[in-house]
Amino acid sequence: MNSAEEYIAKIIFRNHILIFNGQQFEDFFVSIMTKSNSSFYPVKAYGNIGDEKNDGFDPTTGTYYQSFAPEDLSKDQTQYDAVKKLKTDFKGLYESWNDFIPIKHYYFVMNDKYKGLPPHIHKAIIELNKEYVDVSISAFIAKDLENIFDSLDWSAKLEIIGFIPNEIYPVVEIDALNETLSHLMKVEIDEPIPDSLIVPDFDEKIVFNGLSDIVKNRLVTGSLQGNILEQYFNANPGVRAILQKKFNALYVQAKNDIPDNQEHFADSRFYYILEKACSKNTIPIQSSVFVLMAYYFSSCDIFEEPTIRKEKAYDIAKKTISFI
Repeated sequence: MNSAEEYIAKIIFRNHILIFNGQQFEDFFVSIMTKSNSSFYPVKAYGNIGDEKNDGFDPTTGTYYQSFAPEDLSKDQTQYDAVKKLKTDFKGLYESWNDFIPIKHYYFVMNDKYKGLPPHIHKAIIELNKEYVDVSISAFIAKDLENIFDSLDWSAKLEIIGFIPNEIYPVVEIDALNETLSHLMKVEIDEPIPDSLIVPDFDEKIVFNGLSDIVKNRLVTGSLQGNILEQYFNANPGVRAILQKKFNALYVQAKNDIPDNQEHFADSRFYYILEKACSKNTIPIQSSVFVLMAYYFSSCDIFEEPTIRKEKAYDIAKKTISFI
């Protein structure tokens, strides 16, 4: 592990927090807890009995966890649902499990996406603590899960987040490009995108978007295989335009899910697109996606076109219209 890999691992982890909801977040939470605590046992739902309000527990300490990961916690209805779930799930857990292994600690695991919890949930936790004085009841949010992830060794982190891409990629395989295309065909597009008026300077665009040298090196390396991509596009008419729309749609999704005020937001969006565009976490597939991202980065279909060049393009268009 080097500093660049550690940096990328942190970004991928935080992207998962921002993206994962529902069962996907619960599975992510369980994978981290299982790696960090050999005494932690996940509980899977079965038939009519479900999981009896228990997503996982540590019988040696009497610690229990129940997760709730809505898509948008800011909505009033979602907050109401969260408070209701907190109270009903804990009471259900207490009735089902306390006689077997007394509950000493209970964590209501919520994916707050680093935004913090609304006051209603904090108040509900305080009320439960007053009612059940023999149990310590607390919220468990994104920063708590990140602290546990940070404490893991490198091999455990890799098992959770997957392969960390190297700066040196093998030659792109056509089979990998075909599989990537098939995967990206499933990406939904909200609306068509306009063609870019002008191709920007590569380095200028890197700086303008605030991308790190780590991402720059990966884009530069990917761009070196552009000739293979051109051959692929020439042999598969129409694919270039389809992928243009798909990658632009992924960039729009990344902007919506990762706000500008988040730390390392530009690099986070880069790895967001990478993960969404990969059908699976293998070197050939990641290599194909890196080359595609470098291509569509150069043509301004992902990330922002430098403002100065936009203004120049606008001036050129105005002069052309006036001349006509």
